[in-house]
Amino acid sequence: MNFRKFSYILLIILLILISCESNDIPEEDTDTPNEPVVTIDITESEPEETPTAETTEEPIHNIDDITVTDTSEEEETSEPESETTTEEEVKIIDKFVNPLTGLKGTVEMSNKRPVAIMINNIKPSLPQEGISSADIMYECLVEGGATRLMMLYMNYEDLGVIGSVRSSRDYYLDFAQNHDAIYIHAGGSPLAYDNIQSRRINTLDGVNMALPVNVFYRDAERRKTMSAEHTLMTTGAGIVKGIDFKKYRTEVKENFVSPLNFVDYNSERIISGNNLARHVIIPYNNSQFPQYIYNSRTKTYLRYQFNGMAHMDASNDTQLEFNNIILLVCTHGDLNDDKGRIGVYTTGSGDGYYIYGGKYEKIKWSKATRDSVISLTNTDDTPLVINCGKTAVNIISPGVEKVLELNYVKPKN
Repeated sequence: MNFRKFSYILLIILLILISCESNDIPEEDTDTPNEPVVTIDITESEPEETPTAETTEEPIHNIDDITVTDTSEEEETSEPESETTTEEEVKIIDKFVNPLTGLKGTVEMSNKRPVAIMINNIKPSLPQEGISSADIMYECLVEGGATRLMMLYMNYEDLGVIGSVRSSRDYYLDFAQNHDAIYIHAGGSPLAYDNIQSRRINTLDGVNMALPVNVFYRDAERRKTMSAEHTLMTTGAGIVKGIDFKKYRTEVKENFVSPLNFVDYNSERIISGNNLARHVIIPYNNSQFPQYIYNSRTKTYLRYQFNGMAHMDASNDTQLEFNNIILLVCTHGDLNDDKGRIGVYTTGSGDGYYIYGGKYEKIKWSKATRDSVISLTNTDDTPLVINCGKTAVNIISPGVEKVLELNYVKPKN
């Protein structure tokens, strides 16, 4: 056999081998999203109007006038058995557990940094949008007898419209620091701005910060019927654009430990004892006394406010609903400024309540510094373990605690 014939035979053999191996090449992974292309056009946000004390309706002096229906006696439905996982599977999926809810997610979230968005919560600002998607909701008093909400989101990239976005108070920064969150607001009190600067808080400010177009925007339809401070909105895409522009880190700081300890997402922790909490009423004042009504079928609490109005998200016509409620008792004080602003003292230690499944138990909290993570414990100082799902955190004063209703039952006629 001459050399040329030998070369032809060798080439044919190599082609056959290559053809066989090509059948084993895996398909390209198509689940990885493309990186977004962002164009930036810098604009200056319009200044926020000078805030005034928020007016309230005629006080409702008789709590029995509420129109909420208690669903606690509804028939419970059986739940499907939880799937079992091996120890190896748990190690693989741990990074996909949402640190704000304890629930399994579809993307890696274990080291992701959430956002905390200030939301207006006075009646003239309703309806609110995008709030039912929040993993955690903080509520606390501000001046004028109103409350303001701070909504925490882990998957903020996927959000639609959120708002209306409202101004900061300094103690809300402390709540955001519990989760190492990027803080989103629209203006703020002088004390809040002092703290943002001195504590180097990562913020997106819709009033006093130069940001790309559409990080925030004024809703044209809301402007037809509302004053300007109730019209500022943002979106998930806008938040991503703002974070990219400011070059904020998107992973939690090194050695960060979440304040929330959850059971395994296939499990449930039942509160022992007979401390019932089927209809919780938090009487901040006569005009704003939010209520949480337990539904035994879903094992969740539906939220109401403003004299029994269902608290709705206009973006999807969904009522706010929570698996867990945490009440934290913090000292409140008067700052004696020209706007009647208050101080809420978040460091030190205090008492609280954990509410789940129609029952409650006493807990304790402690926080070493304003920028440290809050610690939640049982009364015997062991770490508090809560159930998976959405959580409402209500900050109350010792005075509100004295008139707190944990299991309100309307008197029979």
